[in-house]
Amino acid sequence: MMRYRFYIFLFLLNTVLFKAQFLDEYPKGQRFYEGGVVQFYKEINEYLIKNKIPECDSKEIYQPRIIVMQDKTVKLVQDIDADYISKNKCAYDISMDLLKNLKNWKPAEVKGSKLGAVTEFIIYPKDLISGYESGYNPYKNITPAEYPNGYRAFDSDFVNNFKFLFRKYELNDDINLEFYVSREGEIINARIYPEVKNEAFNIDFKKALSSLKKKWKPAHYSDIPIKQRVAFPGKFSAYFRKK
Repeated sequence: MMRYRFYIFLFLLNTVLFKAQFLDEYPKGQRFYEGGVVQFYKEINEYLIKNKIPECDSKEIYQPRIIVMQDKTVKLVQDIDADYISKNKCAYDISMDLLKNLKNWKPAEVKGSKLGAVTEFIIYPKDLISGYESGYNPYKNITPAEYPNGYRAFDSDFVNNFKFLFRKYELNDDINLEFYVSREGEIINARIYPEVKNEAFNIDFKKALSSLKKKWKPAHYSDIPIKQRVAFPGKFSAYFRKK
């Protein structure tokens, strides 16, 4: 059986950004762009057409991960998958151009205060140029990643492999597991947040995660495999229960 590779999720950001306060994700119901997803892609289409941006190969797609800061500026979360960027260079370059030129980014809001927040989106140039249709929303074209026998089976396998951690380290708090299912169906970029500042725990966490050896069926945009973020919130305690 294939041994999966597991990586610690890293934000490769500058020192100033580390000192800034931002959320790991947008609060439920909030959007990263003024007007929402459909307006976001409408403005992308208008920008690409106005500037006569050439269309990419129909297999090229890219998923930028960014932080929209309190002042509506955007910081890129660096992608370490250089091979994938190389194979999708046209879609990547369009993504970087859009990050510099779109203006209506929207920070998160909590109790009346604006906060930076992490988000991501899909850039599939073919559907944003020649294939664009009014009301375009790429998420309607996505088939989600699938765990063998479904998410309930994953819940069960997760608890069976992680419950010793909850007891050993006496975790009694809301802690979220996040990972990506890669285009090959492997779990990558796994992390928990808020961070547990215990090196022994983090070593055991990676060992427990590596024991989840079943391969996923990756998500697809139309017929193109894409990576997909999976968030698994839970109440960690000696008697684990998931939210």
